[in-house]
Amino acid sequence: MATRNIKIFSHNDLDGFGGPALLMTVQPTMFSQVTFDVKNIGAGRIDEELDHFFNYGEPDSYTDVYIMDMTPDSDHTFKELNAHFANHWLLFDHHETEANARKKYSANSIETHKTVNPSATSLVWEWLTAQEGFDRLCSERQDQLAQIVELIRAYDTWDWQNDPEMPAEIKQGADELDQLFWFYPLDHSQAFVDEVFQAGWPAYRKQNAILIQTLSERRAHYLKSHLKDTLKAKIDGHQWGFVYADDYKSEIAHELLLQNPDVEAAMVLSPTSASLRSNGKIDVAQFAEKYLGGGGHADAAGGRLTTNLIQVGEKAIIDELQQNVKRQAETQRSTGDTLADTLDPEVAKKMAALFGKKDK
Repeated sequence: MATRNIKIFSHNDLDGFGGPALLMTVQPTMFSQVTFDVKNIGAGRIDEELDHFFNYGEPDSYTDVYIMDMTPDSDHTFKELNAHFANHWLLFDHHETEANARKKYSANSIETHKTVNPSATSLVWEWLTAQEGFDRLCSERQDQLAQIVELIRAYDTWDWQNDPEMPAEIKQGADELDQLFWFYPLDHSQAFVDEVFQAGWPAYRKQNAILIQTLSERRAHYLKSHLKDTLKAKIDGHQWGFVYADDYKSEIAHELLLQNPDVEAAMVLSPTSASLRSNGKIDVAQFAEKYLGGGGHADAAGGRLTTNLIQVGEKAIIDELQQNVKRQAETQRSTGDTLADTLDPEVAKKMAALFGKKDK
């Protein structure tokens, strides 16, 4: 059998790492003649990355391309995929804002045949179960991998909060697994996800119980301190809640909506991005696509900011300090006050005695 060399482009969140890690986990058993080369990238960068790959990445070195947890925005990119790889490229994505683009290339797009909300990782898993050689995985290993896939799916789709019928242990596991993922630096993410898939969630959780408890306590404190600075404003006829946070964005947005029943959507702002959540009254995916160059799901989406909030805040402080200095200088010039004028009389008398001329 000829060796296949597959290039994978995927998002850099837990769901984005989960799909490729799942393939590499079963590779020795199911794909012994296949090698996987994975690149995880940020949201909104897939067209740029593929353009660079086609022009400078030696695409002829690969037999296939898989794209996970994102969909190209440019039709030019799809044409390039067809030109270079014909029927040897697959798209594993679930974001609603790109559904129409995937329909145009349905032969290359993996869709779910189940009733649950899919994630990229669950689409990869569903596709794997239909591949030749899946039955070479023992039933115990299949159950072990399926559990991790479900934890990733539950968190990524936010079903761990929205599905009242989901078992409590799945909700808890989804939350804890995502917390652990974001605890590690990005360059350790692949190793972390690989280790979870190799060990299985129950064993990995037991080994890291103290860390999980510590992270949960730290998150509770973080949410409480940041939500104190929530601002509200009407945007496009809807009441929004805004808060700045560079961590725990989904959890903060969810808690903001719970604590403020009058708020219809939450926007969590970080230096150059925004995370949006809705209570069902606003399609935040459409909002993000229209105003923030982003997308996602009707109740959970993201986008980019055209300004850097930290730089804006720093500039505001600089401007305020410069104005204060200017006002102080103008006040001093207008009153003609000197240092001696502003001193307490008793202090001035003592300084005069100390530095005044002494009689010969």
